[in-house]
Amino acid sequence: MFVIGILIFAAIVMEIFHKLNPFKKPEPSLEELVERIKAAAWYQELWQEERYRRVLEEDPYVTAFYSGPYEAKRLLENEGFQLGLTDYVKQQGGHDTYSQ
Repeated sequence: MFVIGILIFAAIVMEIFHKLNPFKKPEPSLEELVERIKAAAWYQELWQEERYRRVLEEDPYVTAFYSGPYEAKRLLENEGFQLGLTDYVKQQGGHDTYSQ
């Protein structure tokens, strides 16, 4: 029982330190993360082609790939998610469902 109390106390102290840590970098905002995504080379490559650009601008599922800070950071850092978005955009652009 005493050991459990010490572990709970240590967890509380560590959580307080984590919340009040003065050396922790602030998290970037969602807007900043989206700007970084749109500046990435793989995104710019998609943006160059008109049919893919329309999908990137108009498809609601594309925005789901970076709908929150967690998803946006994951898209920036994980090549698998980048390839997933690229494949989705190319698939949708290939169907040309956004033709005017």
